[in-house]
Amino acid sequence: MGAASVATRYVPCDFLRACGGDSSVATILIVEDEKPLREFLAEALQLAGHRVLQAKHGRQALNMLADSRQGRPDLVLSDVMMPVLGGTELCRMLKADLATADIPVVLMSAVGAGTPRFADADAYIGKPFDLDVLDALVSRMLYVEPTLVG
Repeated sequence: MGAASVATRYVPCDFLRACGGDSSVATILIVEDEKPLREFLAEALQLAGHRVLQAKHGRQALNMLADSRQGRPDLVLSDVMMPVLGGTELCRMLKADLATADIPVVLMSAVGAGTPRFADADAYIGKPFDLDVLDALVSRMLYVEPTLVG
């Protein structure tokens, strides 16, 4: 018997709403060193119905993840270039840890996505970005159902 693999099936938010599911209960950890942008993103995601945690760099995000009182995020939205610990390193550490490897990580940067250093991320969004594009990306990343194939 062959090894099973995991395939991904996306479940649109509208479908979840139509079926009575609550598509707005996700916890999102925003990791961004620029306070005005971090607060803007937090407000936008809260208005969309999400619970938001905030960290100003990757080390603070790791400390928050280690603190069980904060709750486990359903998605990490992280800047790439930050002091202390950048988003690329944060993503690599999260994906290497079995306890956090399944949390989707979206990296944000003004630097292009074609570089290999974004390879560990589940998705990338370039700055500046339109909030509708961010909302669509967050929805897509949150409402993915892994299914066993094989």
